[in-house]
Amino acid sequence: MSVLKTILRLLCGAAAVILMLWFIAPMMTMGVVNIGNMVGIVLCAWVLLMCMAPLHHALKRVCCKHGFTRFCYRFINAVFIVFLIYGAVCTAAMTFAQLQAPPENATAVVLGAQVVGNGRPSRILNRRIEAAAQYLTDNPGAKAVLTGGKGTDEVISEADCMYNVLTARGIAPERLYKEDKAIDTKQNFLFSQDIIDSNGLNPDIAIITDGFHQLRAQLIAKKQDVPGKTGAVAADTEWIFVPTYTVREWLALPTLLFK
Repeated sequence: MSVLKTILRLLCGAAAVILMLWFIAPMMTMGVVNIGNMVGIVLCAWVLLMCMAPLHHALKRVCCKHGFTRFCYRFINAVFIVFLIYGAVCTAAMTFAQLQAPPENATAVVLGAQVVGNGRPSRILNRRIEAAAQYLTDNPGAKAVLTGGKGTDEVISEADCMYNVLTARGIAPERLYKEDKAIDTKQNFLFSQDIIDSNGLNPDIAIITDGFHQLRAQLIAKKQDVPGKTGAVAADTEWIFVPTYTVREWLALPTLLFK
């Protein structure tokens, strides 16, 4: 039993180190720092500490000498365990959301992301544009609403950027509708629905965004009482971003309760 426990500790510790480096990678190579990789690093550090038996036992001995520190030790451990379980449930739900295929020739609602430089799509936005182009090619009867406003650090709106790239790739302009006022996902759907209604577009929606964002996007769409069916077209997220943005979604999902 002790050998099995040791092996399990080694495996969990190795996984924690690999994941910690994965959370650090976008920070070091691309300057991407957000709550996702910060929380992820702390979570990995806790798992690693729990797996290093000498350090874990030493910490436990120190913390359990007094009632207050023993309570804090147990409380913090309980919070981490509950958060890990919550994260596992969220990840399963996020994976399931990505598998919900849209109806054929649904209206694509392409959710924007950051525009960089002189109007180029960021790496995440470019993947969403690629997914939109593929969907429109595969569904010749479909049209798309490109939704995303202009941030203070952007030279053009996200909608304009997506329109420019898609038309350059051969997508007919008459199939594209720009929504360039939205500043968050709630407004993405609210303003896009106005365009769908006013132009008589198919009420069924294909949500085009990254896989990690699909669950929250679908929940927001339902809260907006989107009249048609919804489905997911997940952009091919670069591997380096997956853990960081997955954990960020864990933290963003509960905010839907207050919106």
